[in-house]
Amino acid sequence: MLRFIVNRIGSMLLTMLVISMMVFWIAEVIPVDPARSALGRYATEEAVQDRRDKMGLDRLAIVRYGDWIIGILQGDFGISIHTQRPVAQLVGGRLKRSLSLAALGFIFMIPTGLLLGSIAGINEGKLIDRILSVMGSIFVSVPTYASGVFMIVIFGLWLELLPGASIPNPDSSLGENLRKLVLPILTLAFDEIGYLSRMMRVSTAKVMDSDYIRTAVLKGIPKWKVIRRHVLRNAMIAPFITIMLHINWLIGGIVVVEALFNYPGLGMLLLEAAKRNDIILLMGGTLVLTFVAVATQAVADIGVYFLNPRLRFE
Repeated sequence: MLRFIVNRIGSMLLTMLVISMMVFWIAEVIPVDPARSALGRYATEEAVQDRRDKMGLDRLAIVRYGDWIIGILQGDFGISIHTQRPVAQLVGGRLKRSLSLAALGFIFMIPTGLLLGSIAGINEGKLIDRILSVMGSIFVSVPTYASGVFMIVIFGLWLELLPGASIPNPDSSLGENLRKLVLPILTLAFDEIGYLSRMMRVSTAKVMDSDYIRTAVLKGIPKWKVIRRHVLRNAMIAPFITIMLHINWLIGGIVVVEALFNYPGLGMLLLEAAKRNDIILLMGGTLVLTFVAVATQAVADIGVYFLNPRLRFE
């Protein structure tokens, strides 16, 4: 057990090291001069050269990479080129908003997907099963950006029930700010609900067809008690593993959703940094977002290890 956990954490750290090298290398090959980008196109060559010296751009790439990694380990991600503010401060504030949005999407996704999948699996082959299965297939097949556009058109433009933008206003009430998050949450959880409901349907249908369920029904136990005590409990094992593994996908969808609804999270910050050629901010934000995804995947793998006895005794 301990060896598995150590190996998984070591693999996560190695992945982060490789990704940091890739991020730094990509920043190096991009034909953008950070000093020129900071001063503007009309700055003199002398001023640009002075800024390069201050930023240490004339040093070897391997030296700058080493300084960058050491700074990150100490919590220093550098200074944003355009805002002249610490990258750690900018990324930290936006990351909280992104994680909050992801958590709300996760909370909405789990019960909805499990409920729809359970209903379909219990009624396998019936009309309700066919309807829910088609809905799940549609949810999975529609990309996140497309479902977001549909949400905005239907609920924002046609019905005018919900706002199409999700910019929080400190002066607005809590209810109004939560109302602005409805469409981003629905968009973020749209395809995940479809995938989870399909997994739950298959698992529930398999348990319903097992011998011990038929035995319980033949003994005269009410069907709703059999479903609550035996079917749902055993059918949850496979979907739970799927839920843990799909946290990574949910975080990845944050970038698209934030850009679509103008939500001021980390994904929107990275998009703004890319538009302004703010290489330092882009590198720091990308690395933080990657760390969240990789760390989440590591936690999911460890959780699956403890939930699945076959893995522990291999």
